[in-house]
Amino acid sequence: MLSIIIVGINGWEEYTRPLINGIWAHHPDVELCVVDNASEKPYPDAPHIHRLDKRVSYAEAINYGIDHTHGQWILVLNNDVRCEGAFLHLIDGLDEDAIYSRQIITEQGHTWFGMWILVVNRSTNWRIDGFDEQFEMCGFEDADYSMRAAEIGIPTKAIDLPFRHLWGKTRWNTPGYTEARLRNIDYFEKKHGWRPGEHMSVIHE
Repeated sequence: MLSIIIVGINGWEEYTRPLINGIWAHHPDVELCVVDNASEKPYPDAPHIHRLDKRVSYAEAINYGIDHTHGQWILVLNNDVRCEGAFLHLIDGLDEDAIYSRQIITEQGHTWFGMWILVVNRSTNWRIDGFDEQFEMCGFEDADYSMRAAEIGIPTKAIDLPFRHLWGKTRWNTPGYTEARLRNIDYFEKKHGWRPGEHMSVIHE
């Protein structure tokens, strides 16, 4: 069984609703948890929509979605994504002891994933201990997740799934984001001993 977690801030009509419709067009019975991260205009009331009254970091929103779903496999998506085909058959047979993403990044000899899409087994996420909620807004919680996974022998691998990232909801203009990004980098460096974000290379997307 697969659980899908979509985290969104605003963008219901433009992004989140079309993504949901695309998923349901191919897999109408899949477990879906949409985390409305305190949008200015709340998302509609529905059993699969969870409204957070206070905006939290992307890491905390993902952990919330994981805690409120039940599938053995977890698919995490940004809301500015489109589903362009069936995908459940592509998850069957994946290595339970690996992390999968469409976007794979290398830097300073390390491999990590871009957070717009992630596939992970629930037991593997438990072994990694979820996402570190000390990362503010969003930024480098994905690198931290991969680094902690690698420390216990869990690799980050590429996977081709029929999802397309629109790159439409950018965080760069979010008030205070530049300062938060620097704090995230500092925090990451304190944890792992190297500083990310300066020489990244995308090897699969």
